[in-house]
Amino acid sequence: MTCNYTITCKINQITLKYHFLKLSVFCLQPSLPFHSVSEVRGSNRGPVAVVGPDRTLFLPVSSVLLNGSGSTDDHGVSSYHWEVVSGPPGLKLEDVDQAVATLTGVRVGRYTFKLTVSDQQGATDSASLTVRVQEATSLLPVAHASGSHTLILPNNSLVLRGSVTNGDQSSIHYRWTRYSQSPAAGDVLYESDSQASLYLTNLVEGTYLFQLKVTDAQGRSSLATATVEVQPEPGGGEQVELEMLVSVSQVSVAQRDTVVRQLAALIHVLDSDVQVRALQGHSHLSTVLRFSVRGPSGPLSGSRLVSLLRNQLLREKSDYLLFRVLRVDTVLCLLRCSGRGQCDPVTKQCVCDPFWTENLIRRYLGDGESNCEWRVLYVILTSFVLVVFILSVSWTFICCCKRRQTKVRKKTKYTILDNMDEQERVELRPKFSIKHRSTEHNSSLMMSESELDSDQDTIFSRDRPVRSRNRINATYCSLC
Repeated sequence: MTCNYTITCKINQITLKYHFLKLSVFCLQPSLPFHSVSEVRGSNRGPVAVVGPDRTLFLPVSSVLLNGSGSTDDHGVSSYHWEVVSGPPGLKLEDVDQAVATLTGVRVGRYTFKLTVSDQQGATDSASLTVRVQEATSLLPVAHASGSHTLILPNNSLVLRGSVTNGDQSSIHYRWTRYSQSPAAGDVLYESDSQASLYLTNLVEGTYLFQLKVTDAQGRSSLATATVEVQPEPGGGEQVELEMLVSVSQVSVAQRDTVVRQLAALIHVLDSDVQVRALQGHSHLSTVLRFSVRGPSGPLSGSRLVSLLRNQLLREKSDYLLFRVLRVDTVLCLLRCSGRGQCDPVTKQCVCDPFWTENLIRRYLGDGESNCEWRVLYVILTSFVLVVFILSVSWTFICCCKRRQTKVRKKTKYTILDNMDEQERVELRPKFSIKHRSTEHNSSLMMSESELDSDQDTIFSRDRPVRSRNRINATYCSLC
């Protein structure tokens, strides 16, 4: 940019002393340059356009941002305007009246852009920016994700260290991604998935796949894969999980040792035979104690321990331990599921095959082991037959009750006659000379309708003596 100045100077005084020339010069206001403030009014200082340093880019480049938001003014910049001064054809400039413009369609070559800013008083300023676009000269970056790793539980933490070769080492961006087929359990620490080293913890049994993507300043990227295989702890089939109703932060060393002594007394082994593997929180209210028991002939089976502890701690001696027991399971899922299902390693329950279901009687009234012993079809048929049987028995019972209520039974009526004289005894003898089985020494006479050949009913009652005597007299007269 070429600028022309016109300066008028006036020499006021020239003094020569000690071979030193002192010159005082007062200059008049020069004319303004081409690229600076075009007009000044009053006390306005005018805006200052700022576009930053010149830039060099390497292909491939999808877009470029031209940033002029650093421009200043004492009263604030009122407008911006970008324009292309020079460059290869095919360029597209967007948002030309904004502080930040977007440039697309760049090619190899040199581009010059001009930014003009103005304030509210109309003062303007301009600045130029040069952008050089070159072909990529450096090698492509190559990512390295540290290969394959093997963990054996209870060790469940690992650090994957990524690296890159070639490319621009000063501006590399890292991104770790877990494959969707990998186990969901496991935590990433320190937000390290965007760093060169990935910190992992709480990994579970299974195979993890992690992908590392590195990207350099030119947008070129490279991929690498790391494999982590987590194997079960040796002897895991003998380990037992004991979930207790207490927060893990509230369990002291003395309380843990007390629980171990109680378990040893319950299983009838020495305290040293109960080996604690881990003590960790299961939730904010429960704690899981993992342990194994060594017997005289070797480690005790986990299934045997679970069966014993479930029967003791969940039924007979639920308050035996220092803390209440919520669950007893093996660390590894050892259920056979009757050969008709699979054991869920998380819930420790059987997932039955189609058309099979759990034997509820064994589960809730027997040993409590999850199983797949019942066929669904048989369960449905048995339930239907049982319902029909219950309804039939109920209906039969109701019908029998109704028949007993409506049935009329003939009752034999007896009347005991006391304090009778000899004449009354004679009068009570039935006609047709039927001989009574009673004797004269009886103090009372008992007669029944079944002892008479006649169908005539005779009722004797002490509550109505007059009526009874009248009937007796009538009977006596008929005999005479």
